[in-house]
Amino acid sequence: PVLNETEKIRPQARLKLAQKNRIGTKALNFTYTLASGAQGSLYQLKAEYLLLFINNPGCQACTETIEGLKKRSHHQPAFTGKRSWYFSPSTPMRNWTSGKKHLSEFPNEWINGYDKKFTIKEEQVYDLKAIPTLYLLDKDKTVLLKDATAPAIEAYLMQHQ
Repeated sequence: PVLNETEKIRPQARLKLAQKNRIGTKALNFTYTLASGAQGSLYQLKAEYLLLFINNPGCQACTETIEGLKKRSHHQPAFTGKRSWYFSPSTPMRNWTSGKKHLSEFPNEWINGYDKKFTIKEEQVYDLKAIPTLYLLDKDKTVLLKDATAPAIEAYLMQHQ
């Protein structure tokens, strides 16, 4: 009650964004475009677990996260075995040409796409406080972890083997 209507705008917007894709809810769907031009959607992906990795190719923190995930997927029991993994880098880049030069940073088995229509950012489909952002989803696209770290994802998977 001490705030005027203008002062309420930002907290109301943050609350609305924070309520999207909460743990225990179904992740919001989006369409991604591959470097080849082919398109797919989050809901089309079939996997026991899906790690959604929203990033900007070339950013240092993103590169460090990619390297950490690659190491974990090769050496940690929680990241191997019978699980099916898809990684979907998606970025609201206005110029995908600069993103293509970073495709070699990602393992071939990852799904590397971009947000051609800028839906994730402009419609605020996901709460992107920082880049990179990691979400762990189950086979039904229910959010298990939101804005998680790679170690937190690994710990979760080890507990749920």
